[in-house]
Amino acid sequence: MSAAKTLHDEHEGRISVIRAIAIDAKAVARSEDNEETIPTNDENAEKAVYAKAFQAWAEGKVEGTAEDIFESVQEILEI
Repeated sequence: MSAAKTLHDEHEGRISVIRAIAIDAKAVARSEDNEETIPTNDENAEKAVYAKAFQAWAEGKVEGTAEDIFESVQEILEI
């Protein structure tokens, strides 16, 4: 497997986990067709996503660096 494929798969896995965290925290909602998520613009929910994402990272449930986690949360929240 190429390095690019590995990085892509790692990124997709990270996005999947953080998206689930964001939905659970009600920071994003699923669109009507369930294919995309829409930010709710709830600042408290967004803070919870950052906290839970970094907790998952600390527990080894999400791979990457701290910067990867931060950027992935921003991508999910569309900041």
